[in-house]
Amino acid sequence: MTIDSEKLGAMLLTLIDEGYEGPADPRMTWFADNEKDCGLLGTLEKLSAAEASRPFREGERASAAMHAGHIRFALNLANRALRGENAHENAAWGDSWRYDRVNEEEWKSLLAGLRAEYTGIREAIGQGLPWANDMNMTGIFGQLAHGAWHLGALRQGLGLIRLPQA
Repeated sequence: MTIDSEKLGAMLLTLIDEGYEGPADPRMTWFADNEKDCGLLGTLEKLSAAEASRPFREGERASAAMHAGHIRFALNLANRALRGENAHENAAWGDSWRYDRVNEEEWKSLLAGLRAEYTGIREAIGQGLPWANDMNMTGIFGQLAHGAWHLGALRQGLGLIRLPQA
């Protein structure tokens, strides 16, 4: 069986857009909440720097800013790898979690960087770069899963998960 790469790319963009922006139509989603702008970017862009810097639980460091920095770092590596760089060889993953506290300027810059990396991934998919080799193809699906995991962790940490009324 042959897979149509344009069709596969369109499906992947639908899922990536849902994970980063939120569902195109909140009445029907694949994995995000049934809310407008509930993807990673939609959720993060609603936060102030102080809210993004606040740890999810007392005594822990994890914050929305940390998740944003980590995802931006991962998307940057993916973008570079999709364009032919050996981006992972010297990647310092520990640095991706350094944004535990941000001021307003740092927060705006972090969000702009995250949006730029997301846009780069979208462009790479549109150009067919993930289909160039098995590593790229696996990597782009890994980025989808990685982003979805962090979306759930972020929304849970912020107390945004809502169970349906019984």
